[in-house]
Amino acid sequence: MIIEKTSTIKNTHTTKNADALTSMLDLCRQVIPYLNGKFEAPQQQQILKNNNEWLTGQAQDYQTIQALKADLQKQNPDAGSAYYQARLWHLLCWQPIYITFISVYGLKQLPDFTGFKQQRQHNAIIGFVFQSNNVSTGEIDQLITQAAKQLKPLIEHYRIQLNSLQRCPSGYAGRFIADSIMSNLLRVREFDADFNDQTILNHAKRWLNAFALPEKLVNSLQTNTEKPIKLIRTSCCLADRINEKLCADCPKANKLRFK
Repeated sequence: MIIEKTSTIKNTHTTKNADALTSMLDLCRQVIPYLNGKFEAPQQQQILKNNNEWLTGQAQDYQTIQALKADLQKQNPDAGSAYYQARLWHLLCWQPIYITFISVYGLKQLPDFTGFKQQRQHNAIIGFVFQSNNVSTGEIDQLITQAAKQLKPLIEHYRIQLNSLQRCPSGYAGRFIADSIMSNLLRVREFDADFNDQTILNHAKRWLNAFALPEKLVNSLQTNTEKPIKLIRTSCCLADRINEKLCADCPKANKLRFK
């Protein structure tokens, strides 16, 4: 994955380009094999209404989330409500966010999330379908703005559906999104050595502003002149309730406080 530095901002250009979308899907699988998606035009879709195996961006997603929670409870019956809340929210959002970062920083393009669908496979969300093969190209700043316009309503839809089943306040949900944004920015540096600490901080602020998230959350990126920048999350996945181990970036382990 190669990041291209932001230069003079140009208008994004949208084309119906199957080859561009295919390249993006291939790169997603290359970066994360589980991030496996495809394109199907609306007339090709065979996703049935009231099917709890798909997130379709419609009200029926409540049933899918309900089934997802039931499978999580079967797998880990003693994990507790807070764990299910955190795990559900992560599962609902991880694919669209990862897809976006891989596309923007790997290819300098952005797919069209109109009609975007995600597949539930038992206690996980793995697999997705794009219903549009429109792809936008442009400079990084433009793509960040456009990505937020597409993802914010989709993510808010998921939050509302989850909140109907299990409390998921917007502040709680936003901290998870912010942490996901910043952890993805750190991954960009693995593919581009020129993506330095200051660049990561600058891009983090752009993403947080585009998503209307508090800019102070950028403080979870800890800088040290002697060590590479690192993330100390403000959200907690509560995985220690399952494996009794704290994640390296866990706020419990690092006791991060914001002022």
